[in-house]
Amino acid sequence: MKAFRTSVAIIIALLCSVAASAHDFEVDGIYYNISSNYNVTVTYKGSEYNSYSNEYSDVIVIPSSVTYNGKTYSVTKIGNDAFDNCTSLTSITIPDGVTSIGKCAFSLCNGLTSITIPNSVTSIGDYAFYYCDGLTSITIPDGVTSIGNSVFEDCRSLTSINIPDGVTSIGERAFSYCRSLTSINIPNGVTRIRNYAFSYCRSLTSINIPNSVTRIGGDAFRGCGSFTSIVVESGNSVYDSRDNCNAIIETATKTLIRGCKNTIIPNSVTRIGYYAFSGCSSLTSINIPDDVTLIGDDAFYGCSSLTSITIPDGVTRIGNDAFSGCSSLTSINIPDGVTSIEGSAFRGCSSLTSITIPDGVTSIVGGAFWGCSSLTSINIPDGVTSIGGYAFSGCSSLTSITIPDGVTSIGDYAFSGCSSLTSITIPDGVTSIGYSAFSD
Repeated sequence: MKAFRTSVAIIIALLCSVAASAHDFEVDGIYYNISSNYNVTVTYKGSEYNSYSNEYSDVIVIPSSVTYNGKTYSVTKIGNDAFDNCTSLTSITIPDGVTSIGKCAFSLCNGLTSITIPNSVTSIGDYAFYYCDGLTSITIPDGVTSIGNSVFEDCRSLTSINIPDGVTSIGERAFSYCRSLTSINIPNGVTRIRNYAFSYCRSLTSINIPNSVTRIGGDAFRGCGSFTSIVVESGNSVYDSRDNCNAIIETATKTLIRGCKNTIIPNSVTRIGYYAFSGCSSLTSINIPDDVTLIGDDAFYGCSSLTSITIPDGVTRIGNDAFSGCSSLTSINIPDGVTSIEGSAFRGCSSLTSITIPDGVTSIVGGAFWGCSSLTSINIPDGVTSIGGYAFSGCSSLTSITIPDGVTSIGDYAFSGCSSLTSITIPDGVTSIGYSAFSD
């Protein structure tokens, strides 16, 4: 993990090390570039941001205007990398009139404990406060409409932050590794929360996600192991999950949640996406809304405490590894509309004693019931034409099985380790039996 974080820091340094022209002038120890006839941008001393180490230190007060060669300029911008890596900087005041804070402007200023951002600021660039791990609180002005990528990433002492109502998007890793952040309110105007936005905010205990949010990216709350409450509003439906929840929600029709014991999914959800509940080892029960039509690959992978589940009638496909590793699952209802049970769909469901496969299924893909050691009987529909490799491998309690006449192939290790199976009839139409299909 240390090597990974070091690599990330190197990448950030490269992202923030864009060459620029030397400053145009200096007044009272602050360097400026002239951006127009009347405006200037605060910048760094040399031709590159790291030309002079720690050129800014202690307390810096930026004036609202500055006079040079008899001409007065308004200070309107904090430039890219302006204070980047100024580790001795402890406090800075930005004047009214500044409208933007550039990319990496205060990146790696880990001695910075306080900063005042004026209401005139409408734009804060990516990585602006990256790794300011001494910063404890910050107020984002009302005019800001988006929180960029990694803006507050690794601000490890940040305990609270106010996101204004005008914000509509929260960028990738925007608050990632803000380990002291305990709560956050996302305003109603936010429509998208991007990947890893709040990942590893380990002290975050509660969050309210408004109904304006239509997409929350992958691993947005990964590693947030202290969650006691997540509220997701979706139209008139409210999703409320508790008991150490790490959540990912994608669109109003695709909900992905990790690490929760009990989960209520809004009725508006129509798809359970890939890895949706993967690794939810504490999940004991879940209600899947009737309108769900898809259960994606690895959706419930490793939900080792899940004992039962009802799949809605509209589902037509059980994805790869969808219930793999659900070792406490004793029963499951597969609706008639299902036509495909993908690879390893029920692999390792060692407590599953019986299962009915609907007539619409035409193939049992490799590993579908691999390791279902408590399964005593199973009915394979007449429409099945192939039994994939490892399909029933390790079903050591299986005593009998009927292979329908339409089957033409039996894959490698298909019934390997079915040590209780005493007899089997192979139909006349079978033309291939795979390697070790009936070994052990």
